[in-house]
Amino acid sequence: MELKKKLNAPSGSIHDIKYLYNVIAGLKRKNGQVESNIKTFEYFKRMINDYNDAKASKYGLSFKPREVNIKVVKHAVAELKYLKLIRKEKGYLILTDEGENIAAIIEKKDSTELKKVFTKLMLENFNIFEYFLKRIKEVSNGSGVPIPFITSDVFDKCGGDSKKIGEKYISIINKNCSNIITEPIKLYDLLENANVDLIEKRTDRINKLQSVIEKFVVSEAFVPNIKSRRSYDFVRSRTTFLGFTNYATFDFEGFPAEVTYLISDFNQTFKQTINVEYSRGSIYINYPSFEEASESLKDSITKIHSEKKDDFGYMKIADIRDMVCRELKISDNLFDVYLQKLYREEPHWLSFTYSGAGDKITEKRLPIVFEKPMREFFTLLKINLRR
Repeated sequence: MELKKKLNAPSGSIHDIKYLYNVIAGLKRKNGQVESNIKTFEYFKRMINDYNDAKASKYGLSFKPREVNIKVVKHAVAELKYLKLIRKEKGYLILTDEGENIAAIIEKKDSTELKKVFTKLMLENFNIFEYFLKRIKEVSNGSGVPIPFITSDVFDKCGGDSKKIGEKYISIINKNCSNIITEPIKLYDLLENANVDLIEKRTDRINKLQSVIEKFVVSEAFVPNIKSRRSYDFVRSRTTFLGFTNYATFDFEGFPAEVTYLISDFNQTFKQTINVEYSRGSIYINYPSFEEASESLKDSITKIHSEKKDDFGYMKIADIRDMVCRELKISDNLFDVYLQKLYREEPHWLSFTYSGAGDKITEKRLPIVFEKPMREFFTLLKINLRR
């Protein structure tokens, strides 16, 4: 798909759309109008940092989120002005009518409706997202482009040879996509020019390999609109939050790669969807009901668990979530909600436990959180024999 004009995109500083929610909610608390000054930006900053702290506490994240600064807040305000959700008038930031409508949805905590509203806003105002989704569909039929994840094992398998590592990943990518890399020599030249094989320290060499190869793959796959891993991660973060895509790291014949795959389509290809219309068409987000999904979810969990469980019969919830979501083309959040419903219906079928502080918990590898009868979170599950 060739696009002749440069695509527009939001600032790459705001990966999490909920930062925008927080600014809108903060403005609403001030009766929808507040002076545009440093004091106000500090107020918005505290709200965003409090949101990040609450999220880290809720899920027991291994790493506390880095505090946002005023620059990030200004980017959020600028984007909301661009979206016409707030306006600046006589030195004040003021919620527009649409901003007030969204503030009311935030107060109701209607997350589904909020995502529908922001889905339309993103697709209407920033065509980089439509391009990203259509490009994934075009080159991989929605299955995603494998972005290399170079580990110590990968390094050792190839004897530390940068060209061999590049060759292997190019083979994997072209096997799973429609020959997006037609000139491998371009990568080999980049590696040679970066003097990768002359780097003595093993960790530094692996990091450099990762940097050079992933940038090359992203640039080749999404030329000319996404040229860096940072830009790719930004677009992917937003499309995943809105339910257009999901992503995880998967094994390709012993070579790991991160894949962003479609869980939505611009055509009605799924049985049950959330449908959002916008000026250039419609997007259909896969959202099967629990009744439709329960058996396939149970079968997928059972099959993957039987293949991947450890010696004690347990498997990391994050791992099984990644594999099941890819198989069923659903979001992490829907998996979590439906897994808990399965457990409530058949509590004897599943067992949960926590693997301890050594288990790395990130925003993409969250535990399952049960709020009732008492708040608990778990990182491992086991399937028991059915009675």
